[in-house]
Amino acid sequence: MKIEYDAGTALTIMRGNPVRGWISGKPERMAKERLTTGNYLSVEHKPKFQIDPAWPIFTMGSCFAREVENVLMMRGLSLLLEGHGVPAEHFESWNEATGRGGGAARGSLSRGALNKYSVRSMTHELKRVLLDEPYPNEGLIELAPDQWFDPHASGLRLLDQQTALANRKRLTAATARIREARICFFTLGLTETWLDSETGLAMNIHPGPTWLSRMPERFRFVDYGYEATLNDMLGVIALIREHCHPEMRFIVTVSPVPLGATFKDADVIVANSASKSVLRAVAEELYRRFDFVDYFPSYEIVLNSPRAIAFEEDQLHVARKMVATVMETFERSYLDQTIGAAGTPALV
Repeated sequence: MKIEYDAGTALTIMRGNPVRGWISGKPERMAKERLTTGNYLSVEHKPKFQIDPAWPIFTMGSCFAREVENVLMMRGLSLLLEGHGVPAEHFESWNEATGRGGGAARGSLSRGALNKYSVRSMTHELKRVLLDEPYPNEGLIELAPDQWFDPHASGLRLLDQQTALANRKRLTAATARIREARICFFTLGLTETWLDSETGLAMNIHPGPTWLSRMPERFRFVDYGYEATLNDMLGVIALIREHCHPEMRFIVTVSPVPLGATFKDADVIVANSASKSVLRAVAEELYRRFDFVDYFPSYEIVLNSPRAIAFEEDQLHVARKMVATVMETFERSYLDQTIGAAGTPALV
């Protein structure tokens, strides 16, 4: 959807925008100066709407969404996924010695299994829950005798069928909380996806190179382009507004967490840029089309902050202080600044 207005309007908008210039305007507002402070990038964001702190929030998307959730809970907001997840012991990362898995301690639930990396996998999960769309074996795949892989979760190890189905019920119950939401926060992660050829379902994750090699006809790689991704998001928004709150509002962003590896014949840095560009273009189109969809620039804030402080040492995961800085901008933009966690003044 194009944006178009006459020259007079364009000049009025430009002159009224204090952060319009890359190398012009007040020094502290110029992009050049804000990009070279050596500190986290400051971005002026004008939200389309405000969030009532009492509104229940549902989050969906990549691992960056989990970081966002942590901050929202610390600020005392109503996060619908709080208390949901999968037992820490069921994750591939489970370490018996440390008693931790999926970022959670022994006996605790981790929301890490809720990560959704592609829009197509988000679509399947929402149809499963909101439309009761049936999938063979609940979408689980038996890779070895009574060793079941959940391609629609994230980070889980192979489990016996009973345990895997119990986890699927946990994840379905978590997603079903979207019916109570007033705000949906979507973090778009990747366009590179894998398909289960037998079911036609897009998988959230693949089972690993070993199983891809053993079952090459079962799994197919797909990198969804702009049109497919946009259509998926349009479908997701329509589905939610039809089956959940009819006036649901959406905040969409793009995850700054890059591809861990690409399956395309390209440098991973180039492949990541292409994938994120598609997602950013989709988010922009949604922002332009709907007054109930806003774009929040966490992607730009992180990527234009110095990498040394924006990312962890692996240059893959976003540093906690960077996430906190992003969420301070979020709070200033969307929430009542007089109320923070536990009734204390909000961070500004």
